[in-house]
Amino acid sequence: MKMYKKIMFLVLLIAGGIASSASFSLQIIQKDGSENVVFDASYMIEQTIMDFFYENSYIVSNSPVIIQKKNEDISEQIKKSFDAAVEGYLDLVIQATVYYNLSDSNNPSEAVISNIEKVEWKVIKLNDNSEIASGKAVPGKKYRNDDDGLYFFASELAANIKAAIETKGGKK
Repeated sequence: MKMYKKIMFLVLLIAGGIASSASFSLQIIQKDGSENVVFDASYMIEQTIMDFFYENSYIVSNSPVIIQKKNEDISEQIKKSFDAAVEGYLDLVIQATVYYNLSDSNNPSEAVISNIEKVEWKVIKLNDNSEIASGKAVPGKKYRNDDDGLYFFASELAANIKAAIETKGGKK
């Protein structure tokens, strides 16, 4: 019976190593939007990215959305986010900055694609603090100007981030 337990323990240990997934913390930064309120579009992008990675067997976490006010240094807030990810033994931090262009908007707080100018993102490996991937996504006119269009944009953004992680050194 003791031998059986040892074999089962070994099998579980090996299976756990094979099944391990990359883990990350997502940090959304809202820029050029409201200086007091996190927009629904920022939350929707965050949730869509997290859902996408979760559905693809990643371990996901997030930090509160950071609102970057004009000419404000947010390095201390970002450091807190990184520290929390390190304390949680996560592998990566995905930082996505959502830039808003509200000059022609009738409803700036609405979750529509026309309020977003672009999203710039980068992936940082926590064990050596190296940037392993980065990119930019611009919504364009191929998406409907409603929350469905925003969802599809964020889903495509998440797929691009995942592809970059998997081709540039992030483990799955």
